[in-house]
Amino acid sequence: MKMKTAARLLPVFAAAYLFAFAAPPVYPGAKAVDELNDASKKAGQNAMAYNTFDPFEKVYDFYKTKGTEVQSRRPPRASEKYAAFRFPDTGYSVVLSWKESAKSNGTIIHIGSAPGR
Repeated sequence: MKMKTAARLLPVFAAAYLFAFAAPPVYPGAKAVDELNDASKKAGQNAMAYNTFDPFEKVYDFYKTKGTEVQSRRPPRASEKYAAFRFPDTGYSVVLSWKESAKSNGTIIHIGSAPGR
């Protein structure tokens, strides 16, 4: 009887373990930015970049419900938008950026983990 209970609980524990180390979700519909991802890979970084043409505020609201916002020390600028979120349980962070001068690129989303994770 105890073996059956253990066998039933094993998938639950395995899923919880995997979830604890999973990367934050990619914003729905965002596409990988190959040029930025190739550069990150060459630099040995564990990071991925994505972009979406949805408004910065919509992407911000999505990640605000998922992670903990990190207050920026960067002074606000009218021509730029920036936000960062931590996911402490997994060691990942998400950085959002938008620039007026590059608005044709939409909102850029960087998802990365700390070294050694």
